[in-house]
Amino acid sequence: MSRARWPESDDGLRVLGQAPPVGEYLRDIWQRRAFALSLARGDLHRQSSDAALGQLWLLLNPALLVAIYYLVFERLLQVNRGVDNFLGFLVIGILFYQLTQRIATDAASAVSRNLGLVRSLQFPRILLPVAVVVKETIAFGQATVVLVVTLLLTGETPDARWLAIVPIFMVQTTFNTGAALITSQLGDRLRDTSQVLPHLFRVLLYGSGVIFSVDRWITGERTRLLFAANPMYDLVTLARWSMMGEDAGWPELIGMFAWAVGIMVLGFVTFRRAEPRFGS
Repeated sequence: MSRARWPESDDGLRVLGQAPPVGEYLRDIWQRRAFALSLARGDLHRQSSDAALGQLWLLLNPALLVAIYYLVFERLLQVNRGVDNFLGFLVIGILFYQLTQRIATDAASAVSRNLGLVRSLQFPRILLPVAVVVKETIAFGQATVVLVVTLLLTGETPDARWLAIVPIFMVQTTFNTGAALITSQLGDRLRDTSQVLPHLFRVLLYGSGVIFSVDRWITGERTRLLFAANPMYDLVTLARWSMMGEDAGWPELIGMFAWAVGIMVLGFVTFRRAEPRFGS
């Protein structure tokens, strides 16, 4: 397996603190993809090894979370307002939203909790937040069982539109990876980032239409435009269109794609620039 050629001085020695050319950097990432997968699997194993039910919690956690939100917002507060299948509506919003939240929050400590690896091994540090994306995506695969079973039990019928969830999920993964790259470098510089992000996402929850229908609750055009500018609103709206036939249009599609590409490019460029100082 060939190695990426890192910048060298005139006498042939490697120049520390400098990144290789982008092409070689990307090849090095690809060649070491098994390292990211190994980190992801190791973290999943550690998370479940101390629990009596082990990996069954990958199913129980999303199921319990959806049940709590359903009892509070449907039975107690009655915020469904015209949504025929509010439980299905809720499970899609919560699971897709939570995936991004978990990745962005966990990635904030991806570099700091692996300082031993950073200081002792030479590898693209970008693999650390990428491993977080892989880990949470694997866990999300288990949660999709809860999603599909809930939709079927609440009367949704699979059709060709369900296939659209695959490209939608790919766009979300692009966005999630970019977000992980941004929060991981912020977390290395400001160690309190991982403590702040859960509160930020809790605020964003109410501005993303996760637990209520924006179409049925929001009537002002300016306010609706603010929702459309929220990438998480665009994401859950498109996911609900695919799985339930909820209304969605070009603004949500273009907005989500633009956010995904923009955040990914910003995350990659800034992470690569910040990488030489990690572990210092």
